[in-house]
Amino acid sequence: MIDRYLKMLTCTIIGAMALTYVAHNFANLGAAHDFFIYVTSHQGQEAYPVTLLPVPPGPLVVAAMALVFGLELAAGGLLLLGAWRLWQARAADAAAFNAAKRTAKIGLACAIANWWGLFQVIAVAGYQLWQMPGGIGPDHGSWVFGAMSMLVLIHLSMRED
Repeated sequence: MIDRYLKMLTCTIIGAMALTYVAHNFANLGAAHDFFIYVTSHQGQEAYPVTLLPVPPGPLVVAAMALVFGLELAAGGLLLLGAWRLWQARAADAAAFNAAKRTAKIGLACAIANWWGLFQVIAVAGYQLWQMPGGIGPDHGSWVFGAMSMLVLIHLSMRED
């Protein structure tokens, strides 16, 4: 039974983290926009001065922000809903508890798509955020948040006996 409670707890933690991040993004919308512009600007890239991805037009930057914020919101909402469904199935048989994992797994997929897919693939690798003076924190953070989400997904995916 302890394993079931741990699965609910870790889903709740990642869900709360995702919602906290998106809340901070909305509270700092201007700064978030400026950071997206900075990341895609190719500024401060002395080590590898050639970046394969182009500087995007303004509307594409806004679309990227909407995608990031949307994935964070979806991850948070789906994970909290998933944790609730796990709570409701906590005393059920193994098949019912395993079935209750679906929503939380989709939430974790949104988190991984955001922090590893968008941040690590597009921002860090594609726009070389790793070499920009203001990029070290987001590079590290997105790796950690993606890894946390993946570890929770692995644990959550362990089938019940």
